[in-house]
Parts: sequence; C-alpha cells; structure tokens
Amino acid sequence: MHPLVSPLLLAFVVGSGAAVAQTDEGQLGGFKAGIELREQAGQRDLGLPLYPAAKVQRDDASDKGAVSLGLWGGAFGVRLAVAKFSSEDTFDAVARYYRVTMAAYGTVLECREANSGRKSGVKPEADKLSCEDAEPGASGLVLKVGKPKDQRVVSLQPKGKQVHFQLVRIEAKGD
Repeated sequence: MHPLVSPLLLAFVVGSGAAVAQTDEGQLGGFKAGIELREQAGQRDLGLPLYPAAKVQRDDASDKGAVSLGLWGGAFGVRLAVAKFSSEDTFDAVARYYRVTMAAYGTVLECREANSGRKSGVKPEADKLSCEDAEPGASGLVLKVGKPKDQRVVSLQPKGKQVHFQLVRIEAKGD
C-alpha cells in the first residue's frame, strides 16, 4: 500500500464513525460506505496536466508510481490521487510550468523550507491553504492551490541531474 494511504485510511475510518445518517426523529437511518483503491492516477484524477518531459518515477520494481483512493460514508468522503514523476529538465523549468498551470485555479502558494511546517509562526486560517503541513526539504519546493478540501499540490525535489516531483489532488466533502 502507498505510504500516504494508510494514515489517510485510518483518519477516515475513525472520523466516519460519526457519519451514520439519522432521521429527524433521531433514529438511525441507512448508511452507505465504500472504498476504491487503484494503483494508477491519470491526469483527470490529478487535476493537473502532466509536465511534457515527465516520466513515471518508481522507487523500485514493485512501485507503480501512482495511487488513487476514494473513501466515502454517508455525507462524508475523500478522494486522493498521487503520482510520482521525474524529468531531466531543470528544476526551475518544471517549477515555472506548474506555477503557470496552477494559476488557472487561483493564487499559487509557494512553500519552501523557511516558511513550511510550524516555522512561520502564523496559525493557518481554516478555509485557506497554508504551508504548515508542507515538507519541501532544504532545496525543494511545494506548490499548492485551491482550498483545504479541494486542493492541487506539486512537490518538487532536485535529484542529481533530474527533478523528481509528485502531483497530488485532494478532494473532501462533509464537515
């Protein structure tokens, strides 16, 4: 299973315990839940175009390079899509491409080591993206656009003569 999937699955299962639908009289009503896990994530799942010179990046032979997960229960649900790529183009070229592409969805937030994690000292607003959960590393960059419950994220890391990057799409509904 993909390393991002396990914590997300646990959080959803714990949180969905309160998702049982109730009627106006307070009695338990029907409840539907489901899970979908695929070892692939396409451009549609990711919500961003693929960088033209990108290649799927795999850490080992069994790594598929992508995963998409959908969980839902009652009025709650979450969809997560993650795909890893590499390019031999420069870090700046790939970052510039995604800054421009992501701008179609709103203001692009740039997270670097200096303003990520709890280093900024600013408590994030509930309805706005922040760099608090970003981990770009010393020479990396995380780009975010959208809202906490509907966001697109690109995480870039220089690796020798390549740049490795992940595209992430998170969509959530419910409280």
